[in-house]
Amino acid sequence: MAYCPHCDGPLFKGKRVAVIGGGNSDVEAAIDLAGIVSAVTLIEFGRELRADAVLQKKLKSLLNVTVVTQAQTTEISGDGKKVDGLAYTDHATGESRRVELEGVFVQIGLVPKIGLVPNTEWLKGTVELSKHGEIVVDAKGATSVPGVFAAGDVTTVPSRS
Repeated sequence: MAYCPHCDGPLFKGKRVAVIGGGNSDVEAAIDLAGIVSAVTLIEFGRELRADAVLQKKLKSLLNVTVVTQAQTTEISGDGKKVDGLAYTDHATGESRRVELEGVFVQIGLVPKIGLVPNTEWLKGTVELSKHGEIVVDAKGATSVPGVFAAGDVTTVPSRS
């Protein structure tokens, strides 16, 4: 399982992967991965994708992408070291289905009125977090804990002016 198509995508070069979700971040991830992997299956819970029309148009133009809507992911299977498939329930038919693959990308969650929410809940009480759950860092990536640094999309990333 992976969470960053830009960081981890190259590890799946030539392999089959799934992206779970149908919002802008999910569709962008599928588009980016389509240029690296052999096949991308986008799994969306709702009846249709929520991504902007321009992103959906680009996604539909890619020959190695399959979009599955009305699908509830029920299982990601593997041997404990590697993923080998994903199971989902088709809401339209009630049938269980399986996709054979080598990787699953789970994108960051979207919370209404807040936006993208980083996965930092486990850090509460350890380092300073913003009201949106981002790790507060200075211009050099230092956190509120001396000697501890953070980087990436879970940080406040100060603007450079």
